[in-house]
Amino acid sequence: MHGKILSHKWIITMPVNFEYLKINNYNEMKLNRTMKQVFTVLFFTVAAIGVFSCGDDNSLEELRKKELALLDEYMLKNYPDVEPKPSGLYYVEEVEGTGDTIKLGDKVLIYYATWLIDSTLIDQSKGYILGHRFEPYTVNVGSGTSIKGLEEALTYMQKGTVANLIINSELAYGQNGNTSSTPYVPGFSTLLMQVEVYKVYSAN
Repeated sequence: MHGKILSHKWIITMPVNFEYLKINNYNEMKLNRTMKQVFTVLFFTVAAIGVFSCGDDNSLEELRKKELALLDEYMLKNYPDVEPKPSGLYYVEEVEGTGDTIKLGDKVLIYYATWLIDSTLIDQSKGYILGHRFEPYTVNVGSGTSIKGLEEALTYMQKGTVANLIINSELAYGQNGNTSSTPYVPGFSTLLMQVEVYKVYSAN
C-alpha cells in the first residue's frame, strides 16, 4: 500500500490489476452459473430416479399381483382343498414312495417335467411326458443348485414318490425369470412340476 498527502487528506493508492479483477469476476460468475447448472441437473436427476423407481416398484407390484391372481385361480380350479406349505409351495402327492424321507445333503435322481401355469412345457427329463424314463436329473438337496421349490419338495418325498408341485416365482426364478430356458420363463412366473424320485443316495 502506498500513501501521499494532498491538501492534508490521505489518498490511499494501491497497485490494482484490473485484468485480474475482470478475470476473477468472470470466473466467479462462470463458477456460479456452473454450480447452478450442476445443482439443477442433480435436482432433476434425483427427481427422475425417484419417479422411475416408483414406476418400477409399481410395475413389479402389479406383476406380482397378477401372478398371485392366476395362482389362486389355478388352485381353486384344480386343487381347491390343498393348502400351501409355510413357504408358499403347494405339494400334491400322487404316488406314495417307500423308505426314508429325503433330507438335506442327500443326492437324489429324479424324472420330471415343468410347465408354466398356462400349460406351456418348458423343460423335462428326456422323454418324460411320453412315458419314457431316460437320463434322470441329479439334485443335491439343500445345495441351492436347483430352484428352492423343488429342493423343498424333495424333503417331503421318498424313493418312488410321484408328486405335483405348484411353485410360485419366489421359490422359482423370481422377478427376473430364466433367460436360459427355451421357451423363456418370464419374471413372476408360477411353475407346475411333476417329479418322480428314481433313486436316493443318503448323505450319511
